[in-house]
Amino acid sequence: MEMAVFVKARKHRWQVVGAVAFFLAATALGSAFVGAAPLSLSQIWAVRVPRICLAVLVGASLATAGTCLQALFRNPLADPFLLGIAAGGALGAAGGLLFGVPSFLIPAVAFAMALLTAWLVYRLGRINGTVRMDTLLLAGVAVNAFLSSLLTLLLYLNAHRLLVSAVYFWLMGGFQMATWREVGMVVPYALIGFLVPLYYARALNALLFGEEWAHYSGVDVETVKRWLLVAATLSCGAAVSAAGIIGFVGLIAPHLVRLLLGPHHRTLVPGAALFGAWLLLSCDTLARSLVRPAELPVGIFTAFLGVPFFLLLLRQARCVFG
Repeated sequence: MEMAVFVKARKHRWQVVGAVAFFLAATALGSAFVGAAPLSLSQIWAVRVPRICLAVLVGASLATAGTCLQALFRNPLADPFLLGIAAGGALGAAGGLLFGVPSFLIPAVAFAMALLTAWLVYRLGRINGTVRMDTLLLAGVAVNAFLSSLLTLLLYLNAHRLLVSAVYFWLMGGFQMATWREVGMVVPYALIGFLVPLYYARALNALLFGEEWAHYSGVDVETVKRWLLVAATLSCGAAVSAAGIIGFVGLIAPHLVRLLLGPHHRTLVPGAALFGAWLLLSCDTLARSLVRPAELPVGIFTAFLGVPFFLLLLRQARCVFG
């Protein structure tokens, strides 16, 4: 009887993942025919399809990064944007663009800065061997503010350069300049960010009960933490280097999918990736449709959705933790 219930629950979870994949495919198809001007099929393939693909990859990358960080830190508020990891990646990418780093190395620079930021926030949020929710969040806010000020200083010191206006617009988040080149650049990093947590799905489940419990259940905790942190920061850094700072996708997607699927990361990881892709693609479609022929930065839409969602989670966390 218990086995039948387990099989039924697992089947239900995969059905939900399939439904999200269907909605993503339908949204992508509809988005290809939405824009400020009618295009031929060849123009759609050259202009809109790369943008759709990049939005899907970035949304999936941010969602899987958020899923990893929430499990690693055992913190429902962990998010690449809130913890400053996205700001670190943006600082690295913007610095690389302004100082003439070859374009194919920009994701690597963004990754290095994002990884350094993640390590710094983790160390600042760890007290007596324990990562506290309030301390981690405050550390992330402080590091985020510091890196944002460094980024502002960098742009100010280079204000005389024509490239600065393009960098500033890019930082607001968007896919206006998406081409197949950017898609090809992000694909390997997005795959790593997806496949590593999927491979360590059992370990992620164990980490939800604490590092000590995970260790006694046979998980090499330190190795798993390193790999998952690298995967999360790598995918986040690549996403930021391609699309700028887009906040809250890594916060919203894992939470909503967890409500539907539960905490089992074997289905939560693909479910969050698909939902994050759908969410960002939908926001981008709205961003280029509401004020035709101009378009809004997609980061505005994710912020409108994410800030109330974050405040709701913060209120719930205060109720739980006093």
